Amino acid sequence: MSGSTELVNLSSLLNSCITACSSHLRGCEEIIVNNLRESVQRVISHVQNEKESVQAFSEENTLTSECLMSLLTVLGDCDSILCSEILSLFNILALERSPAVLLYGLGALDTLIHLLDEHTHPLQVLNLIGKITKHIKCGAHEERVDRLLTIVTNNVLTNDMTLKPSLYTMVNLTSGSVPVQMHLRSLDRSGMLRKKILKLVCHDDNEVSIGALAALTSTGMADEFNKLISSDKNLDQILRLCFSMIITVCSSETFSYVVDLLIHFLNNKRVQQFLINNDSKLDSFVSKTACLLTKCQGHHLSKLFELLLALASIPTIRILVTRVVFAPVQTSDGEEEELLQRIFSMATKLVSSDHGASVLALKLITYIYESLSVDASQAGSTCHLNFQFLTECLTQNELTHERSCVRSSSADKILASLCLLEVLVTSGAFSSGVLSEIEPSTITDIVDYQLQKNPVAFNWNNKLREEEVGASQSALWSKTGVEIVLKAISVIIEATERNESYTTCLHDYLQKTSLVPFLATGLSSTASSQVQLSLKIITKADSLSLLQTTVLSDVMSSINNRRPHSESPRNTQTLTFDAPLVDDCKLTLRDSLRDNIVLASPGSSPRGDANVIPSSQSCNGDLAERLQHLKVEGDNHMSDIISVYELKLKAQKTKEAHLDDLVQAKTMALSQADRLIHQYKSRLAQVDSESQKLRSIVHESERRSESYREKMNEMLVDRERLHTEMERLLQDSRKLDDTLRTLASVKRELVTLNDIHTTLTQFTDNLKQQHRELESEYSLLKETERKKSLTITEKDTKISELRKNIKKLEEQISQQREENKRLEKSLKEKEEKLKKIFDTLK
Repeated sequence: MSGSTELVNLSSLLNSCITACSSHLRGCEEIIVNNLRESVQRVISHVQNEKESVQAFSEENTLTSECLMSLLTVLGDCDSILCSEILSLFNILALERSPAVLLYGLGALDTLIHLLDEHTHPLQVLNLIGKITKHIKCGAHEERVDRLLTIVTNNVLTNDMTLKPSLYTMVNLTSGSVPVQMHLRSLDRSGMLRKKILKLVCHDDNEVSIGALAALTSTGMADEFNKLISSDKNLDQILRLCFSMIITVCSSETFSYVVDLLIHFLNNKRVQQFLINNDSKLDSFVSKTACLLTKCQGHHLSKLFELLLALASIPTIRILVTRVVFAPVQTSDGEEEELLQRIFSMATKLVSSDHGASVLALKLITYIYESLSVDASQAGSTCHLNFQFLTECLTQNELTHERSCVRSSSADKILASLCLLEVLVTSGAFSSGVLSEIEPSTITDIVDYQLQKNPVAFNWNNKLREEEVGASQSALWSKTGVEIVLKAISVIIEATERNESYTTCLHDYLQKTSLVPFLATGLSSTASSQVQLSLKIITKADSLSLLQTTVLSDVMSSINNRRPHSESPRNTQTLTFDAPLVDDCKLTLRDSLRDNIVLASPGSSPRGDANVIPSSQSCNGDLAERLQHLKVEGDNHMSDIISVYELKLKAQKTKEAHLDDLVQAKTMALSQADRLIHQYKSRLAQVDSESQKLRSIVHESERRSESYREKMNEMLVDRERLHTEMERLLQDSRKLDDTLRTLASVKRELVTLNDIHTTLTQFTDNLKQQHRELESEYSLLKETERKKSLTITEKDTKISELRKNIKKLEEQISQQREENKRLEKSLKEKEEKLKKIFDTLK
């Protein structure tokens, strides 16, 4: 109920903001501007208080798109204060991927570049550009990229206040894009930029140093980078800087760049060897980093998992990571539990709210249990763990979520869970425990959902192009869904060997024709993992005699029908695998598929012609020979396929005859074209020679002017540096004069203080003598006091005895008084009697 209320509140705020923008476009009166500013401030306050509302800003939400488009329109023509408010809102939203993608799609970069040209809030604008380009990779052909590279290059060289966001933007633009890197190196001031970045590595601000290091690694300066890390001292300082900034959890933006930089370092063999040699430092860092998993949230948590995955990908360090995650950590309640249990709980969170941390957590757990499956001693000590969390991960299906990124992440999570399950099932230490806790229906539900809902299944019969299938929102997770199906059936195959309850499920799926599109997609995929899984499934079905000839024919026919629609010819690709897929006893099945893929043994190199997919003619010849061989052996299972392919071979021969005629015609046309080309070549020979001379003259002049320009720029930089140094020396000289005067006064004070010190020393000696005398008197007084205390104790004893006697006397006196009272009473009675007697006598 609260979630719907938040959406209603956000919708009302966005509608009011859109209305205010429309009014602002019609007129810029002060009342209208103030109204728009208040609307933007209310949206900022709502987004800051309700973090989950940021996810509503996506391409699927037309209201948020309209609001951001209106604000971008106003941003190009508004006053400075309103512009700052709108930029603040965009900076808050751009921290998440969905709003950043939306801003990029609405053309925000063009508006922001216009603001930079007008020098309007350059710091806020560059921060926003850095956040957008962090999520979106821009192509080198875009004009805005050229403009942005020029702007950030000038900012880095001038060393102004926008230095840090300029470095980060440069990293975002060049990271992983070779064309952009080449374009950056082709700029006029690229040489000065390279030197400047190397100087900024030693900057006083750690965040600027991180930005410079990231720029060094992302801009393709391999020689400078290798030279920098060739020294153990430099490498140690860089790693210390990265480690300290990660452990102290710096700002969200810088933290992401630090982790990416460290992951890039970990891919370098030199850095890996350095870390292995300094295992004590690495142990401390990994322990502290793993403990941060219990404190960080959101993007910080995801980046920490990425870093731990990078560390765990190194076999030697993976053992260290495994030991650390089994160490106890203190919870918020003050109790201790294993860090792995916390990672289990993180893996069970929904992908719609964890920024991808659950998928990364599952991958880390997979690495850990791969390491444990190798080390039997550690595996035996952890067999008691409850893997019920894996069932929860497998049953979390968010493939129907309204946001496409959540659907894609949900498919990735299911795939990661299946990868972990496969590792556990194939491990002897964990297989029995896992199979006893996870029901077969948990896996079959995943496969059935994909067979029914995946676009690959219901679009296959229509032979749609792959890009047409991927254009719909429902197919964003379809490619991952194919691997999910293949991985799930692979897990069932492994589980069948250890638990007979999975046998029925396996036989049912292997006989289903709805599995054909997924097997065909896997076999025709460029990813070797999908090809391996598909061949594993087909090999298993063939060994159980469950693979019907029609099913196998449909698989191969589907692959052949898909080839004309693929983006690149399959005969130019090479597939290599890390492990053998089938045994030697399955040569018949492998030969029947060899015209579609090429299998390479472990350790074989992908280079050379041996691994390249053969041409159509050679494939057809080999296929005919193998089919003839199968006929001689009397293979009844392949008879239907043979008849189909014999017809295809005849059609192929007819096509080859037509192609030969076409080749002859083209040959004649080419001979005529050669004669024309020869005529034009003779005419262009003189022109080419003259143009070559002119080109060499122009090139030489450009080279000289470039060298003169660089020398002039260097001289200007040196002049500026010398001027700055001269001013600094003058300031130092003035400071030294002040220091000399201060030193003279200090010397005079020192003489006075020496005299005072002598006087105080004599006075101290006198005080010490008096102290000794007083101590002796104190000892005498103490002895006297002791004697008096003894006397007082004796007197107290006597007083207590006297008090007892007095008490007895008081008791006797009280008794005597009572006796006196009694006697007085009797005396009075007798007197009265006497008085009466006297009265009687009278």
